[in-house]
Amino acid sequence: MKKFTLMLCFWLFLLSVYAQEKFGSDDYNSDLTSLEYKIQSPIANLAVIPLHYNLSISNENMNVLKLQTTIPTAISQKWLLINNVKIPVINAPSIRGYSNGFGNIQIMSVITPSKISNFTWGFGPAILFPSINKSLGFDKLSVSPTVVIIKQANTFTYGFRLQNFLSIAGNSNTEKVNFLNSEIILSKNLKNGWYVYSSPNITANWNAESNKQWTIPLGAGVGKLITQNRYLPLNLKGSVYKYVAHSLDADWLIQVEASFIINSK
Repeated sequence: MKKFTLMLCFWLFLLSVYAQEKFGSDDYNSDLTSLEYKIQSPIANLAVIPLHYNLSISNENMNVLKLQTTIPTAISQKWLLINNVKIPVINAPSIRGYSNGFGNIQIMSVITPSKISNFTWGFGPAILFPSINKSLGFDKLSVSPTVVIIKQANTFTYGFRLQNFLSIAGNSNTEKVNFLNSEIILSKNLKNGWYVYSSPNITANWNAESNKQWTIPLGAGVGKLITQNRYLPLNLKGSVYKYVAHSLDADWLIQVEASFIINSK
């Protein structure tokens, strides 16, 4: 399974390069340069600070606040490096009640073409650091390739992000990491900065028991881009998902996010 996932990431990267040459022509809607389109792509030339809150509802609820930054850097006239840091602060049920602390911090760097196109892609490494509290995440240093593919046309954005983390160092007494982390990206822009979207984060812990491997939420949400204010542009959105599978048997997922847009080029 490890070799299969790594090969899948590699072939998706080659496919994205081919599609960029074949379909990423200059014949695209000029609206792709607007902020309404850029906020829908995780690899746009956009500096953003999102605050993301997850509430997984079950007999014992789980709360996750993700502190994030996304900073693009031009490495040449043709290429951008998108740097992303995610720091999860978790409140989760445990044997003794609830555990609180930081989960696995993730740092991701993705190379993507700087030219705006209706089809784009990104590829690069990601690092997952061990959690301080073993009950709130994996206890080993892990790495993964990252593949991102995005298509935008006719007010729609759709694509995906794919990772599979494998442990490379850490406590020899703890289980190795083999963890799939993926995101489906789908949105439609409406009038006056409004949009509807669905971006389920689908994961699989391949080392867990077969009935505890997958976490799959299905649902949708609505968002609003606010540009007419005294401060920074603000992207607000919220969504509700139903878990069709969950490693801890949660039923529902509620997500709320506020993204402060620092710079857009």
